[in-house]
Amino acid sequence: MEPTPTLHQGNNFDFVRLAAALAVLVSHQFALHARPEPLMFHYQTLGGYAVMVFFAISGYLIASSWAHDSNVWRFSARRLLRIWPGLICTVLLCGLVLGPLVTDLSAGSYFSDPTTHRFFGTLLFHVSPFLPGVFPHSPLAYIPNGVLWTIPIELRCYGYLAILGMIGVLRYRWVTLALLAGLSVWYYGIHDAEAVFARTHQHLFEVEYATFFFSGSCLYLFREIWQDRKRKLIGLAVAVVLCCIALGAGHQLIAAFLLTPYVVIAFGSSSLPVFHRFGRFGDMSYGVYIYAFPVQQTVIWLTPNLNIYQHFAIAIPLVLAFAWLSWHLIEKRALEFKPGRRNRVQVSGAE
Repeated sequence: MEPTPTLHQGNNFDFVRLAAALAVLVSHQFALHARPEPLMFHYQTLGGYAVMVFFAISGYLIASSWAHDSNVWRFSARRLLRIWPGLICTVLLCGLVLGPLVTDLSAGSYFSDPTTHRFFGTLLFHVSPFLPGVFPHSPLAYIPNGVLWTIPIELRCYGYLAILGMIGVLRYRWVTLALLAGLSVWYYGIHDAEAVFARTHQHLFEVEYATFFFSGSCLYLFREIWQDRKRKLIGLAVAVVLCCIALGAGHQLIAAFLLTPYVVIAFGSSSLPVFHRFGRFGDMSYGVYIYAFPVQQTVIWLTPNLNIYQHFAIAIPLVLAFAWLSWHLIEKRALEFKPGRRNRVQVSGAE
């Protein structure tokens, strides 16, 4: 979800990220109504697939950020200033404002409960999603915000990339690509993620999302190969063919991995009429992502007799309003403290 100035302006990334954040909202609306969430490629819900999209874009943009300034302290400060202020706000609002209003416990019992104390560990990226007594009749009871668990995984991906950068691996893009290939072969092949999911309904999310993140990073490192319009179309054709082969072999999760990062980044890095202007009101995707779930839970709690589509109609404008306020009052202001970049020759594309 990182807005990188050199890549952020005049392209479609704002649209793609906002669409992905709204896809998470849509997916969770079904879950909050005790309905099956829409599936993408069989093994992922619509919301889970949208998170894959986020990780692919982040990998691309964060690799660019490192290439422009590989100082680890400035890199870390920029990452924290992008992620942490919004996280702090949503955690405090959920724990100190929303929780006491919607819990079926007394205020004393609520604030003395160890579950409440653990919830505030989320401020330091130790995510505990539960608050005592909140939304007890929801299909996802006691969970005020069900998306925050992905944020520590994203931060660790930033850390993995920084480590690869510090030890010099990113200077040799073929080595980076080989590491990604090795991780992907292990997860999708040797580990057989699809078979594991069929048996246990569990993903190794950190590994899975890391394959999408570093696919985005490799697309940045090899960007001169595919970035012009003709080559983008050729790359799209190749990605579609590989996806179809995987689907024909019955490997839908592998198909998602082969198709999604390239399509998302090729489209996001383009500049199309209308789509490239989605950022003119601010970068609202992160705000949509972190505020949608508590808003949806609250709307259903307040209006339990309305149907899912009526709840959509109420929740989406409210979430967009929260996201707009979050960007302009918190996130944008925090980014004013980002340490300046150092102009340097990019070496990340070296062989």
